[in-house]
Amino acid sequence: MDGERISLIKKYAVYFLIPLFAIMGSLIFINLFAKVDFDLQAIKANLSVRSSYIGYTTLRVTPIGEVRAHTHKTPLGITISLENIDPDRLENILGGAFEQDTFEQDTIMKEAKAAILGAGKKLIFLTLALSFGGGLFGLIILQRRSWKEMLLGGLIGLVTASVLLFGTYKTFDIQKFENPEYEGMIKAAPWMIKLAQESFFTINTLGTQMRAIADNLNGLFQRVNSLQAMTPGDGEIKILHVSDIHNNPVAFEFIDQVVKTFGISLVIDSGDLSDFGTPLESALASKIEDLQVPYIITPGNHETPTMIKELKKIPNVIVLEAGIKKIGGVKIAGIGDPSSLRNETRVPVQSEIYEFTGRLREVIDASDVSPDIVAAHNPKIARNFWGQIPVVLSGHNHQYKIKTKPNSVFIDAGTSGAAGIGGLETKNEVPYTIVLLHFSRTKDGVRLKYTDAIRISNQQSGYSLERMVYPEPYKPVAVPPKLDIPLN
Repeated sequence: MDGERISLIKKYAVYFLIPLFAIMGSLIFINLFAKVDFDLQAIKANLSVRSSYIGYTTLRVTPIGEVRAHTHKTPLGITISLENIDPDRLENILGGAFEQDTFEQDTIMKEAKAAILGAGKKLIFLTLALSFGGGLFGLIILQRRSWKEMLLGGLIGLVTASVLLFGTYKTFDIQKFENPEYEGMIKAAPWMIKLAQESFFTINTLGTQMRAIADNLNGLFQRVNSLQAMTPGDGEIKILHVSDIHNNPVAFEFIDQVVKTFGISLVIDSGDLSDFGTPLESALASKIEDLQVPYIITPGNHETPTMIKELKKIPNVIVLEAGIKKIGGVKIAGIGDPSSLRNETRVPVQSEIYEFTGRLREVIDASDVSPDIVAAHNPKIARNFWGQIPVVLSGHNHQYKIKTKPNSVFIDAGTSGAAGIGGLETKNEVPYTIVLLHFSRTKDGVRLKYTDAIRISNQQSGYSLERMVYPEPYKPVAVPPKLDIPLN
């Protein structure tokens, strides 16, 4: 009697173990092998699916991080990984995106959508095939020999995957990405999602507007010079001070036009050209090469060693991490922000401010020349040289200001990128600001004659010019106090 009972238990145990091992084998095969590679414009990507406690869809961008949302109710996780970015192709796409018309932009989006849908179809067929093979594998592990049982295991695996895929399709809600979860560096920049959806057209419009403003300013400068009898002489040197561009491509359009219109000899950027210091952002920074003038940058707290390495590859860029450069007779000393030594964006602590101030002072003391300009991203570092060096340039605070001491001028260019792409969406006005520095040559070197601060309004569609004149010693006189010109 006991032998019959044991035999009956084994029989029913087999009926339970066959579907269990078939389902387990199916899920193991799916988790290990359900992945499809595809090309997405300049990016090598892959689409994968695997079992999961919660139905997440994840967009993973190496090395920035990932964005995910609970998009469906089945226990499957869907992941799109952007793994290998071709910098040259990406540069061409980004460089042309703002110049393309609506039809061409729609074509790019359709091609990207078609690539993802094509990969999705391949993944479905692959998943079904893997589930059948996994079901067979589960029965082999269970040591079943009957071909009917093996086939049953494959069919159970196939049905399991079919139910999961169908349930995912029926419950999938893309709107869940309106409130996603973030991991990694991208956690600090949810506006990047909106940038991909909305900003191409806004940037194109603003870029055109900036070029028109620059042309109009040329006439304005001519009138101011004529009224004040300050027409530039042959020996004048014009330097453009910019800061805190924060990846805004509109700023590059404007800077390019100003450099060409006013004969700028040199651009000095006091940092925060990027937002997260990733290689991806260097594609926008490569526009600096189009300026065709020397471009000195003192890295800000939003730069990283990775970003600095990419900047050094641009032929006309000079990265002043701690040193002095002489260009066109102008001697510029500069130092990077302490945070630029790390692959993270943060504000340096006071001990680092002291350390880097001392480091720059040592560089100046060890040199056989006295600098005409000191540049540092952090104003707490730069202010230590105000009153000792004729011109001190800074940034970081996103607020334009000019202050003077006897024989020394402190200039903060504000934000030449209107606080970045995020500034395009803010309700509070964040203007574009740049400062032109006009130097004259003297027997002892160069001397700052006057500055022209230009402020561009996003929301009011206008601009203002403020000219400050610096006789000996440097005590500013506003000429005129302020000019506000609306755009027609």
